[in-house]
Amino acid sequence: MIRSPLTLPLLCAALLGPAAAATPVKLANLPLSVEPNARLLTLSSEGIRTAFPAAAGRPDAVFMTEDRKVSVAFEWRSSKLAMNEIEKLVAQFPAVIRAQVPNVKTLKATMLQVGGTPWAQFVFTTPPSAAQGDDLRRELLVTSLGGRMLVLTIAGNLKDYSRNEAVVRTLTNSVHLN
Repeated sequence: MIRSPLTLPLLCAALLGPAAAATPVKLANLPLSVEPNARLLTLSSEGIRTAFPAAAGRPDAVFMTEDRKVSVAFEWRSSKLAMNEIEKLVAQFPAVIRAQVPNVKTLKATMLQVGGTPWAQFVFTTPPSAAQGDDLRRELLVTSLGGRMLVLTIAGNLKDYSRNEAVVRTLTNSVHLN
């Protein structure tokens, strides 16, 4: 399930802490590490449970930009995904996004490499709700990790993402799969 990027700041503002600077950090129950920086906040376990009350689809780790406008969520799903299936995912998953997400305005699906690992990248926008002034931007980065699907979801509106893109890219480019 794809959640509104605005629910995280509203539900969890008090449950955030600064991320460690430039030191690889192992994420909870995930076989990976990242290098967050001082311009990112880390949502605590309690904050994640508050923001994502249903256990199904709850991310394992969540980072937010210091303005709390863009979130990066890591979810290691039980769905099976082999490394050689990522290219097929790029071709097939856009239809799933269009079927599950109402009013998709733009959708781009590509393959990319992060740290030598192939990832499927899906970037899409949807119209804003009445309270929001800018299109919503979501990006899903998907790879195989231990034969399972690892999904990074980057959520925010277009303007906020543009302001925070360098910080978000630094985090996503620092992902090291173990």
